[in-house]
Amino acid sequence: MGYIVLTTASRHQSNRKRIPTAYGSEVEVPKSRVADLGWLFSFVRQHRFAAIASLVFGAVGGITMALEPYLVGAIIDRIRVSVDMTQITRDVLLLVGLSIVSVIAFFGQRYYSGVVAYAVHFDIRKAVFDHMVTLDDEFYKRYATGDLISRMYSDLNWVWRLLALTFNRGGSALTVAILAFVLLATVNLPLTLLVFGTLAVNTFLQIRAGLFLIPISEKVQDQAGVLSSLMQDTVTGVETIKSFGREEGVSQAFYEQNKEYRRMWLFFKRRNEPVGMLPQMMIRLTTGLVVLVGGGMTLNGEITIGNFAQFILYLNLVRQVMLQLGTIYQRGLQVRGAMERITPLLQEPVIRDSEEAIDLDTPRGDIRLENVSYKVDDNWLLRDINLEVPAGTVIGLVGATGCGKTTLVNLLARVMDPTTGDVHIDGVNVRDLRLDDIRKAISFVPQSTFLFSQPLHENVRMGKPDLKDDELERAVHISRLSNDLPHMPKGLETMVGEKGVMLSGGQKQRVAIARAIARDPAILVLDDALSSVDTRTAAEILGDMRQVLDSRTSIIIAQRMATVKDADRIIVMDGGRIVEQGTHDDLIAKGSYYAQMVEREKLADADEKGGAE
Repeated sequence: MGYIVLTTASRHQSNRKRIPTAYGSEVEVPKSRVADLGWLFSFVRQHRFAAIASLVFGAVGGITMALEPYLVGAIIDRIRVSVDMTQITRDVLLLVGLSIVSVIAFFGQRYYSGVVAYAVHFDIRKAVFDHMVTLDDEFYKRYATGDLISRMYSDLNWVWRLLALTFNRGGSALTVAILAFVLLATVNLPLTLLVFGTLAVNTFLQIRAGLFLIPISEKVQDQAGVLSSLMQDTVTGVETIKSFGREEGVSQAFYEQNKEYRRMWLFFKRRNEPVGMLPQMMIRLTTGLVVLVGGGMTLNGEITIGNFAQFILYLNLVRQVMLQLGTIYQRGLQVRGAMERITPLLQEPVIRDSEEAIDLDTPRGDIRLENVSYKVDDNWLLRDINLEVPAGTVIGLVGATGCGKTTLVNLLARVMDPTTGDVHIDGVNVRDLRLDDIRKAISFVPQSTFLFSQPLHENVRMGKPDLKDDELERAVHISRLSNDLPHMPKGLETMVGEKGVMLSGGQKQRVAIARAIARDPAILVLDDALSSVDTRTAAEILGDMRQVLDSRTSIIIAQRMATVKDADRIIVMDGGRIVEQGTHDDLIAKGSYYAQMVEREKLADADEKGGAE
């Protein structure tokens, strides 16, 4: 039996096309990979009842608001001609009734607008997050962590703000604008056209100015991402910053980026504020025109005093409406920039399930690589790799740093696909298998271990949440993590801190080994996983793991030849090619590349012992 060691952690990928919503039901994830208004509307459509209810309540509230000035003008004219008190009482009661309906309508509008905004925001955030965890490693190499966090939270918050304002104001504002035009047109069409013609000019100017502001808004949001990235890097690397005495330099860098963010924000605000003030300026201009023209019409008897009052009251109402619509428009511009930044998060992963992917229900662990080569840019990292690993074989993978060992094992779980050639597991090309099945069949113990800020036992259970206590204890014992538990304040309940900061490098590696063992995979990959423990502890761990290694396909990547000498077969790599393979004794007898590596290791150990003495 034998074992092989592999590197790097895999990412779960799934072809799920439905997600749970904020209210527990499931909705289809939009297929569009561009975050635009159509994409946004597809989420709103999932909550159409609340959206329609918000708009209907808003329309009812808008009708009551638009009728009140008209009724007030009518009352003024009735009083002027000395109508009886009974009619005036009816008019007043009608005004009170409209006010009551208005309160109820606007409560419904606010309630359902909140339902739409929060539910859609929840669904979008979940859909984007679920999609991001399917993206390839290359994606995460192109974007800083802080920038991605900024896009997920800051930019998506702009979407929430737009939805909240649109459904809380849009229905009533549009209804008021339309009904006000109709009612005023019945009083005096020329004066109405003058009023709304002036406002149309305002709308045109807002749109033109807004289009100019879009790229400026996007730059502001990009700079916010830069600030977030710098903050994330600083917090993550604070120990390194302190050890090199770079606190002042980092503070200065943050100061410069923060100053640039302030400069860009003020640059945007100085141009955005005049656009926001346009409705108020145009309303004041329109008010002057109404007083001048409408006053003359009143004096000439073309309209009544009540009609004149109606125009004045409607101007105040339209002013509010125009401000609301103007704010919605400005939010829309900011959201347009935000969605430009969200779009890259929706790109299709390069590595994903084929449409006819095959299940891998009971993996055995057979591995075969046929003429595999892998190229990055113009650099070949692997060339002409042919390798067969029967199920249950223990294999050691050795070679100089950069020879392609980690790249080779990454191909197994489709962290990447070969440029040429094919990788097979259990006789099936990995491109034809479901990603989820492949990655459940393989456990990786990377050299650089990532731990979550959770209790120790939760980190061990990460690969198998339903892990039983006896299985947990077995994994902890085999990994020799049990030796460290007496020195931890709460044993397995100990919080490891962010990225395992509370643990030493060796302890983190032992946690990673326990985590991999707990999953009971068909293929176990150890990527220099014992580099942070001493030789004695490494030997003890391998001894305890012998039964685990021999019961599955195991691949061990190691820098120390002593770690792999008992493997069933040792693969020696150099320059992206397999240059030797065989047992330890066979390779030593050859006296070639592997034998030279063993001899150098012995000399290094002797020098180390001599120096210690």
